[in-house]
Amino acid sequence: RQIGRWCGKHKIALTGHMLLEQSLKTQINCVGACMPHYEHMQWPGIDILTDQDNELITAKQCSSVADQMGRPRVLSELYGCTGWDWPLEGHKFVGDWQFATGVNFRCPHLTHFSLAGGAKRDYPASIFSHSPWWPYYGVVEDYFARLSLALTQGQPVRDVLVVHPVESGWATAFLAGERSLLPEMDDALDKLTRTLSDEHYDWDFADESILASHGKVDTKGLKVGRLTYKLAIVPPSVTLRKTTVDLLTALQAKGGSVLFVGRRPGLVDAEPGEAIDTLIAASQTCDSVESVTSAIEPLLARRVSVTESGRELTCVWTMLRKLDRGNLLFIQSHDRAAGHRAQVSVAAGGPVVLWDAQTGERTRVDAKVTGKGPGAQARFELDLPPTGSAVVTLGLSVPEAAEPQPATSVAAETALAGPFDIQRTEPNTMPLDYCRYSFGDEPFSDHMPTLKADTEIRARFGLGPRLGRGHQPWYLYAEGTVDTAPRGHCRLRFGFHVTDLPRICRLGIERPEDYTITVNGRGAAEPTGFWVDEDIRTIDITALLVEGDNEVLLTMDYRPDMELEDLYLIGEFGAALREGDTPSPGMMTLVAPPSRLALGSWVGQGLDFYGGAVRYRLSVRKAPGQRVRIRLPGVSATAVVVHAGGKEFVLPWAPMEVELTDALADGDNAVTLEVIGGRKNILGPMHVPWQAWTGPTHFDPNHKDWTEHYQLVDHGLTEAVIVEEIR
Repeated sequence: RQIGRWCGKHKIALTGHMLLEQSLKTQINCVGACMPHYEHMQWPGIDILTDQDNELITAKQCSSVADQMGRPRVLSELYGCTGWDWPLEGHKFVGDWQFATGVNFRCPHLTHFSLAGGAKRDYPASIFSHSPWWPYYGVVEDYFARLSLALTQGQPVRDVLVVHPVESGWATAFLAGERSLLPEMDDALDKLTRTLSDEHYDWDFADESILASHGKVDTKGLKVGRLTYKLAIVPPSVTLRKTTVDLLTALQAKGGSVLFVGRRPGLVDAEPGEAIDTLIAASQTCDSVESVTSAIEPLLARRVSVTESGRELTCVWTMLRKLDRGNLLFIQSHDRAAGHRAQVSVAAGGPVVLWDAQTGERTRVDAKVTGKGPGAQARFELDLPPTGSAVVTLGLSVPEAAEPQPATSVAAETALAGPFDIQRTEPNTMPLDYCRYSFGDEPFSDHMPTLKADTEIRARFGLGPRLGRGHQPWYLYAEGTVDTAPRGHCRLRFGFHVTDLPRICRLGIERPEDYTITVNGRGAAEPTGFWVDEDIRTIDITALLVEGDNEVLLTMDYRPDMELEDLYLIGEFGAALREGDTPSPGMMTLVAPPSRLALGSWVGQGLDFYGGAVRYRLSVRKAPGQRVRIRLPGVSATAVVVHAGGKEFVLPWAPMEVELTDALADGDNAVTLEVIGGRKNILGPMHVPWQAWTGPTHFDPNHKDWTEHYQLVDHGLTEAVIVEEIR
């Protein structure tokens, strides 16, 4: 409150997020309760980490208060900990489900100023030129710019209010063992809220402190700030405030409904009281979360229904908004594997117009509208592809909207199964991430990860953890508090094998000025460029390489502020297994660069560690008057771009298909599929199996799942490209 008032006085928006918002247990331990804080933030916010959709509660706690208090923005810091190989489809999915719950403003995590030292491991990926999909990221930002604009128009229409049980959590949080009800309450609250969203009863939370100061009842229902609700649901709880009991009692008296689900509260203000028993006796009850839908249906008609095969499509969430002259509906599918033909029914009038947030196009929707005014009902169908979403307006005049296009049919198709001529968009790479170290003239150590060598060297000199852990190095340098005194002579030896001498090979290294660098005993030249990041400098070592075993030797006077990092080979070569059957440090060799690729992963085809994009070259024939569509039923990529006839078609997510008719001439045409990969196979983590959370510990050789074998992700065309003649 104090900070919010100061910001308001100085015309500044207070934003950000609370710590550990997602459950009763975590927020009680960290902030007491999240929702009371949001009332005093101009742009209240949350933090959603990793690629997931299991924090509905986190999002709704924030958006409920924001919508009730009339705040224009609900911020989400999102995309953190997702890793260097995360696809643009994930950017859409994680943003979409939050926008369906009331978020309308993204704070993407993160853009790195530098990848030097531990930065490349700092909860990647970097939303910047470090990532190979960056040239096309405008597609994502344009999509969310349009969606943000749409979902800040008017105000949401929600009939259901869920009384947040955090104060019941206070009553039980510190009871030991089986006496604590927090796990039971957390589980029940998660199931209840997901059921409401899955069944298309849009809802908000009510914090009891906000209810006490902003709640009132009239003939329209229970009003909290600017929103009014017809049905109040009390989830499994222990206690309610007297002010809450009074409001729920008044709601019943005015014709509204109250539903108690599961464990009934027996206390008022944490004390026994008859008022709660009287309220429960006059209310609707159901004994379990599993039966809540059947309990709600007699009490409240759905404003929005989304069905498939006659049943509510529970993988879809919706948000209905009331505009000045109509309504807006946002529909979002959680199904990332399959598409759906959804039947939609909305308590609203026509016309119905589909607004494509990816392209900006507007198209009329064939809809059956019955009734007028408050009794109007619009029914129509929508195709939702995997990770699909739709913005639909109802009742708004949109004269520029195009007429619905007839469904296409496939007259013939051709499968292109390769092998394909290819071109890389950047040099190939291979990591040198294992080394041996030596102090002075002592023998070299065993073969080990570079980061482990760094730790052992620091221990030898009696030094603690690296400078960058929990500190901003630039600040420490500016303050003169960094220890830069040399501790002793040290050497690092990185070995690698060459079968075919490359036409170009550069060494990628950080802070080359800290070392004397030799390759096969010959001094290396000065850096002349950089790779991916300006702090990863490149040195041409082409002329220093030999067939067979090669060695890069770094000699230094070790200082406490040094960060020993992996090296990289960068250039015109392929990477192949020399020994064994699994890519591993020391078992790889440089070979001739691949000029063709078969269907399947790049791994095993010379591009095991490649982190850029590959352009597959196709020939597509078009007959006069023919319409042609290209479809990619199997592709592993962060995004795909189709190049044809001087035009560019970005496919950031499903459907992975595009009509090329206007870009093709009659006869044979050159078409290029740019399949964009990710940096995980070169920047890591390369020795820990893929996990949903990617953070600094996953790059640590002490991680419990560390393995010497490389754990590589697959990119490439995995199934034949389908060229369709359509009508």
